[in-house]
Amino acid sequence: MEIKPFPNCPAFDGYHCQTNSLAKIFHFHNHPIPEEMLLGLGSGMGFIYWKMKMASEDFVFIGGRGNNKGFFSDIGMRTGVKIKTITTGSAKKAEETLVKKLTGEEPVMLFGDMGFLPWFEFPEEYHFGGHTFVACGFDGKENVLCSDMDPRATGLKKGFYHTVSLEQLRKARGSKFKPFPPGNTYFEFDFSGFHQPGEEDIYSAIKQTIDSQMNPPIKNLGIKGIKHTSKELLKWPEIFNDHTLRMNLFSLYIYIEVGGTGGGCFRYMYSRFLEEAAKITGNENLLDPAEKIRRSGELFSETGKLFFNAETAPDLKDRIQKASSNFNKIADIEAEALKELSDSL
Repeated sequence: MEIKPFPNCPAFDGYHCQTNSLAKIFHFHNHPIPEEMLLGLGSGMGFIYWKMKMASEDFVFIGGRGNNKGFFSDIGMRTGVKIKTITTGSAKKAEETLVKKLTGEEPVMLFGDMGFLPWFEFPEEYHFGGHTFVACGFDGKENVLCSDMDPRATGLKKGFYHTVSLEQLRKARGSKFKPFPPGNTYFEFDFSGFHQPGEEDIYSAIKQTIDSQMNPPIKNLGIKGIKHTSKELLKWPEIFNDHTLRMNLFSLYIYIEVGGTGGGCFRYMYSRFLEEAAKITGNENLLDPAEKIRRSGELFSETGKLFFNAETAPDLKDRIQKASSNFNKIADIEAEALKELSDSL
């Protein structure tokens, strides 16, 4: 039986899973806010270089999302929406809550391991639990309708609906695999105090981004992290075996260009946020930094695309040299853009 989505629950095309999921929830509650604005309000542009052990191999995560701990609460603070993030070790409790909300025709934003979501076609060993989507329909028994986006596309991704069983959802939501085990996490929203974000909210968010990027607590975050990446990349051919090197270089392409970043490691999205911020605040001094952040995004894209065929490319050392140089240029451009932003506020 075909499951219909709840009223006012479109499967939006979009860029980033978390802002796309939030945009659907805000739309359902008749307070639509574009993804770019949500990203900016959550101080969502950042940078991290994170080396970890995955199975028997070293794995490097390079990400452009910032403010991971406070992203949702900060968006809530700047829109007047109470956003409660709930994590539980009880799969039974998580499922009971989900079923209750869906029975009441309330869409639910969930975390899940992409490797266990049946609408994705990933290798068996692939796992990523930091992914969000929206449950937006229910047959009253064992099957749930979810909305998500095509993970293979770059830039704007096609939205779609897909039916999944409660058993499959249980597996995806309770996955223990790294990185970012989802922990049965879901969200609750209270829109009773909603307000359109104004100048104070926007400036607060921008200042937070400036501070986190320019004054990171450790060297693998922010502008320092981009510089650190430039240096570390040059060491990869010596510290990784050929298979691990190629895997990490291809992952760099995915995390910069494909993996829900909107292309350019979230920089295109953040540039558009600054353009919209300039309109709302009337502050045209935000436009030049927006253009610099867009140029940074172009360099990120160029860098990621160096490694789209890393599995078979014969000239990896040359590409790594180019990428290292690009990361240095990105750091300089963003430092200049952030200083201009600071001055403009």
